[in-house]
Amino acid sequence: MITLHTSPILHLRAAPEGRVEGYGSTFGHVDSYGDTVAPGAFTATLKAHKAAGTAPMMLWSHQLDRPIGRWQEVKEDARGLFMVGQLNLKTQAGKEAFAHLEAGDLSGMSIGYTVDPAGQEVRNGVNVLKAVDLHEVSIVTLPADEHARVTAVKQFEGRPETRREFERALTALGFTRREAQQIASKGFADFEPEEDHDGIELLRVLQRFA
Repeated sequence: MITLHTSPILHLRAAPEGRVEGYGSTFGHVDSYGDTVAPGAFTATLKAHKAAGTAPMMLWSHQLDRPIGRWQEVKEDARGLFMVGQLNLKTQAGKEAFAHLEAGDLSGMSIGYTVDPAGQEVRNGVNVLKAVDLHEVSIVTLPADEHARVTAVKQFEGRPETRREFERALTALGFTRREAQQIASKGFADFEPEEDHDGIELLRVLQRFA
């Protein structure tokens, strides 16, 4: 039996159009099923995928007949299962997923997996998943793990050609919408940031070569 683990964040970043980044699962949080994933739970399954030259499928809401792209990088880090993938914008399902993510309608991610009884144990009433066999990671509307989310979606490709695209590129660097509008309308010379962040340093470097 395949268990569905659902999980949702949405930042916008420049990178190819339709690129998606996020966490399919996070460590140390108890989800709505009463499960928690332990660090290292994906080690064996990711090793097996690599040896076979495969990757977990990228699906829409766990529907096997609705692939929306492919996962290009899957790895564990300190936070959880980090994913980088490319939506297939030549398909209707991929385009629809991209439109929803771009608009901020949803940001959930979810894993579809099987787990052997030896790969889990109950601790203090919580089911701890220590080793799972990962089959797919979906974009979903209602995640079980509130900490597992899409964290980046590339909205457009190439150089911004309109003011709106320029503002979107600035928000991708970490500026707030108000800051992006201020820079787009008044320029960087009179810019008054709401807070300090990496995007400011980048713009200062770019300004030297303007």
